[in-house]
Amino acid sequence: MITNQFVTAAMTRRSNLLLPLALATALSACQKVETVPTTAERLKYVEQKQQTQPDYYVPRKAVDYMSDLKTLKDNTPAPKVAPLESPAKAAEAKQIVAEANSAAPVVAAPAPTPSPAPVQAAPPPAAVAPPANVVASAAPTARPIPPKENPAAITVVSREQPDFPRDAARNGVESGTVRARLMISATGTVSSVVILESKPPRVFDRAVSQALQRWKFNPGADGRSYEAEINFKL
Repeated sequence: MITNQFVTAAMTRRSNLLLPLALATALSACQKVETVPTTAERLKYVEQKQQTQPDYYVPRKAVDYMSDLKTLKDNTPAPKVAPLESPAKAAEAKQIVAEANSAAPVVAAPAPTPSPAPVQAAPPPAAVAPPANVVASAAPTARPIPPKENPAAITVVSREQPDFPRDAARNGVESGTVRARLMISATGTVSSVVILESKPPRVFDRAVSQALQRWKFNPGADGRSYEAEINFKL
């Protein structure tokens, strides 16, 4: 029992000693800040190094560019230029070529051989037909054929002009145009009227349809069509 109390007291005393030491170490670590040298400090450091080591730092602006260019120019080989041919040698070469051309034999082209003209065979003699018995006959009398009537032809037999609508005049309309298609039966009467175009719209349509229904045409084929245009003007 006494031993345990002694050990506990010793550990407590040790922890009390280590705690301030740990705190002091942490504070010193927090206060340590790495400093970055300024430009002036760097230049001063370079000057000190140059005093002891002249080749330590050589600025780019101190390089002699002209000497480098001169060295590069001296080391570059000059381009080779072919020697010009003298006029005398050129004239001599032309003369040699002309003599060679004149000495070559000229071979004439062979003349074309004319092809023989084709021989045309004589036509065979025409066969003589035996005389035929000629029988005299009277020429037929030509009679005029009456022209056939075209069943699709359309001829207006009678027509009726529509009256100017009173409603249109009352509304201030003074003129207009209506274009319609009429379907004609075999007897010549109008079977239907279709309004194709009206200006102004639907003002004169009824009057035109009623008037065109009473038109008469020539008899003919059933289903013929006829287009009519009616103009109105006060």
